[in-house]
Amino acid sequence: MTETVTRIEYTLPVNDPVAEDQVQLSRDDLWTGLVAKAADPRPYVPAITECTVLSETPQGLVREIARDGHRFREVVVFDIGHRVSFRRSDEKEVWTIDNVIDEDPTGALTLTFSGEFGREFAASRLAALRTSMAETAARTLAVIRESAAA
Repeated sequence: MTETVTRIEYTLPVNDPVAEDQVQLSRDDLWTGLVAKAADPRPYVPAITECTVLSETPQGLVREIARDGHRFREVVVFDIGHRVSFRRSDEKEVWTIDNVIDEDPTGALTLTFSGEFGREFAASRLAALRTSMAETAARTLAVIRESAAA
């Protein structure tokens, strides 16, 4: 028996070379921002209304969040300087969402958000998830850029 898995992915460039007035982010800026997002996602993901870090190590943390009226626990794993993985596995849902710092073929920084879900979605829900992922990735960059400018 094969497990059903749905995957989605969204990649965006980190710095716009023609936006001269825009703060240019480094890999370190991105990493610092993604770690901050793991500890307190509320500025990055407005749908998350509460977050409590239950335990923390250099390799990650365990947190409980409230989103859309539901509370659940996530294990957050750090691949230092490269990836932050958010994992939920309980009786209601199984998923992994990765935030990955990478480079395109020209060496320019990229940020990729990807999700792997342990179920299928109706086409309309899948489209909404893709839109939400793109919006969250863009908002994440904006919040990190604001913090780097401060």
